[in-house]
Amino acid sequence: MVPGGLTESIWHFAGHFRIIHDIARDRLDYDPSGARGGSDDYVTPRPQYDYTPEFQDLDIHGIRGPLPVALDALQAAHNLPVRLRQTAEAEPNFDPEHGWPGSPTRFGGGGGGGGGRPEHTISVTYEPGGQQTQLEIHQYNLLTDNDLFLQGNGATTAIQWSIEQVSGSASAVLQEMADGANEAIPGEWWFPQSGQGFVEFLQASDAARDGEPAENSVEPGYYLNGVLQDPAPEPPLPSLELPERPEFGEGVGQFAEAGNNTSFNAALIVDLSESGRTMVVMGDYYSTNAIFQTNSIVDKDHIETAGGAMPAVALAGNQGENTTDNIADFVEHPGIYAEVPAFFAGYQWHVDVVEGDYYSIHLVTQTNLLIDDDAIVQSASNAHYEAFAGANGQINLTEVFDGTIQYDLIIVEGAYHGMNVIYQNNILLDNDVVQQFADAMNSGHAVNSSGNELVNAATIETFGDDNFGEVGSDLQQVVDAVGSGQTSLDPVYGTYFAGSGGTINVLYVKGDYYDVNAIYQTNVTSDVDVILQLIDESSARASADPDDPGSQSASTGQNNLTNEAAIVDVGATETYVNGEVYTDTILVQVNLLPTDTDGDLNKDTATLVTELVAFVDDVQDEPPAAHPVAILPADDAVANIMH
Repeated sequence: MVPGGLTESIWHFAGHFRIIHDIARDRLDYDPSGARGGSDDYVTPRPQYDYTPEFQDLDIHGIRGPLPVALDALQAAHNLPVRLRQTAEAEPNFDPEHGWPGSPTRFGGGGGGGGGRPEHTISVTYEPGGQQTQLEIHQYNLLTDNDLFLQGNGATTAIQWSIEQVSGSASAVLQEMADGANEAIPGEWWFPQSGQGFVEFLQASDAARDGEPAENSVEPGYYLNGVLQDPAPEPPLPSLELPERPEFGEGVGQFAEAGNNTSFNAALIVDLSESGRTMVVMGDYYSTNAIFQTNSIVDKDHIETAGGAMPAVALAGNQGENTTDNIADFVEHPGIYAEVPAFFAGYQWHVDVVEGDYYSIHLVTQTNLLIDDDAIVQSASNAHYEAFAGANGQINLTEVFDGTIQYDLIIVEGAYHGMNVIYQNNILLDNDVVQQFADAMNSGHAVNSSGNELVNAATIETFGDDNFGEVGSDLQQVVDAVGSGQTSLDPVYGTYFAGSGGTINVLYVKGDYYDVNAIYQTNVTSDVDVILQLIDESSARASADPDDPGSQSASTGQNNLTNEAAIVDVGATETYVNGEVYTDTILVQVNLLPTDTDGDLNKDTATLVTELVAFVDDVQDEPPAAHPVAILPADDAVANIMH
């Protein structure tokens, strides 16, 4: 044996040892990205024995850099706000290592000099197109639930007259409240709720801009009832659950529920129509985000309780816990390509040509109208008696997802008109009259005409359209070439704007570009209630439980009016404008509330008018000469909220 031979053999073949050993086991794929490894990455590659290896003292191979990270990998890591999609395969002639326009193909290697490289040009194809959108969605809920409850025969004619008076008076007051809410919004912002109305408004208002901030202009941020919150709190989550009916127990008495109504509007618009890398606007650029919110409530109640040894518990509207909130959030993000590397624009361009103006309009209108004016009379008291005349629910829901990340470049020969706007209005009329009479018995009283909640919550969230530059000579050449219909371009044109490789999709608009997202939400509720309850001594003694004096409970409030709206507008990451740039943020938040107090009285039996007893007397045949209850207060219920 040659000394050192084994050592030399090991040294000579050490770099060529291969151990083939596959381990069978389950593989869970936790990575959904496009750049993930295969689930069989534990399998070792099989050696090939169909060639004779050539051993060299030093063997060096060039190592290519990694390919750009796929968009799927970015979205899996939640680096992008919306799901992206590559619509074309990578350009086969594009080499990340050498494939820039200066050397569009990789040079050959391994000996053999000369030869040069082939020349490449950018191929451009044109076709009429461009997916325009003019979408209008209108949702209406109209409900009238005027109830009349008479326990016994009663004075039916008088009650019917009272219901007619309630409805007629409520309609007039609601109209005044609506006019008051309209006055809180600047007059120039009221125009027809249609796509054509928005286009005409933008044409007039944008042309009148002079660069100065408009009236009610604010800085973007989170606003609560007109006050900027810094830092912004977490926005509340809406609840679609209707309120549960109250528990009145099992005791003897009279129980009435005439409120507890719910009106809910929720809308979401996600607009991806302009979500490309680059937009070029040869005219002026106009962009406005606006939110208008009003809450209007009149809750003037007249409550009278008399008799009974237990004190009355009354929560009247202005003395209770009515809630009115306006929440507006303007959120701005960089473009979705801000952190994505830019590459050569590619050798294949596809251009959609739009003759004239381009429209991307999304309009959602949601309206709830609920009329729940009730009259309840309860006179018997020898049992447990419940009357439910409220707890109505109305809900409108809309989700609009429009567009895809389709265009790498958008060229607008005219002006760009962009607007995201949300209108939200809540109007509640909750004037109630409640009278409880226990005829000096040991009964208890409870009245709740409060607990109403009016909420407007709106969010406008934008991505991009925040990085502006001038149209230089390079981009001007691209615009001129596309505008003239050239089908072959020098590769240097592919370096004038950012690309992602593959086929470049271009939208070319010869006119103006109108980009509108609008949401209108309105809740109108009339909950004017009249409740009369009487427990007389004779009926109480005839009760199945003489030891239970009975109780009186009335609830006429706890109405909930909620508007939730969100607009997510994804724009271009880079925007180049040849004209002027005008951007603005508008906010109006108003709570219209009454300032006077309610009538909340606790009387003894002698102070009640005698007509009340006759009014609820089961054996009364003729209507009373006088009406004991004023349906609405004598003064103007909304006069104090107009100014």
